[in-house]
Amino acid sequence: MSDLEEYELEHTGSPDEPPPPYRPGPEKKEGGLFFPAMLALVAIVAIGLLAALYLLFRTPPEPEVAATPPPVAVTPPPTPAPGTTPLVLPSLDESDGLVRDLLTAVSTNPELARWLAQSGLIRTTTVVTVNVATGESPRPHLLFLEPKAHFVPRRVGRSFVPDPAGFAGYDVMANAIASLDAGATVQTYRSLEPLFEIAFQDFGMPDVRFRTILNRAIDNLLAVPVLDAEVELVPHATTFRYADPRYEQLSPAQKQFLRMGPRNVKAVQARLREIKAALAAPAERPAP
Repeated sequence: MSDLEEYELEHTGSPDEPPPPYRPGPEKKEGGLFFPAMLALVAIVAIGLLAALYLLFRTPPEPEVAATPPPVAVTPPPTPAPGTTPLVLPSLDESDGLVRDLLTAVSTNPELARWLAQSGLIRTTTVVTVNVATGESPRPHLLFLEPKAHFVPRRVGRSFVPDPAGFAGYDVMANAIASLDAGATVQTYRSLEPLFEIAFQDFGMPDVRFRTILNRAIDNLLAVPVLDAEVELVPHATTFRYADPRYEQLSPAQKQFLRMGPRNVKAVQARLREIKAALAAPAERPAP
């Protein structure tokens, strides 16, 4: 993953053919497409703009102090917004339909719709988030995001620099992320968080919440520097590496994000900062 050649995904099948849902295995995958991973994550958590957050806002009933039942105001579900119904979460394995239906109702972005045409959406988003949080590449789960433009270095004087055409291949993905509303994204994530927690159980970390992994993944992306468009590259075997060793020391996931280009890194990081702030803020409760 340290080689710039791995900025491109190896084509292993028809781009229209959806990859199988993720099932964790004992071995780590190498190589990868980093940021499309996070794009898939944000796309999934942005789907509930119109959903009523029953699971988020319900509160446990207070102990009864008399035989008379407690007032209705003690534990009511939130009043659904006009035109909506309370969100009832399906099982994890049957959640794809809900994800697609809700996102179709709140977004017409064709790129997000293409992501949602895949299967195992919650599971895939979970493993992609874990990969980014631990610095690994989520490439095997995101082959459908292969960009059309290929990375080709160009010579400037006696040096090599990235060709801007390679960065442009990721403009569509960055634009999709930049179009999301951070508040709605986090509100919807909170309503779907129980499904993410269930999917995260497969990783065998009972003392860690998925929210912690999500925050760590976001922090890893925000730590990626925004480079000059003509950062120097040096030949290495049959590929290229960054001349500055500081950039080569980044994790495979971070370097993949870096290779989306300065324009796209800035756009995505701006939205991630808003999402991080919204995650840290207390969840709003509906008015009585």
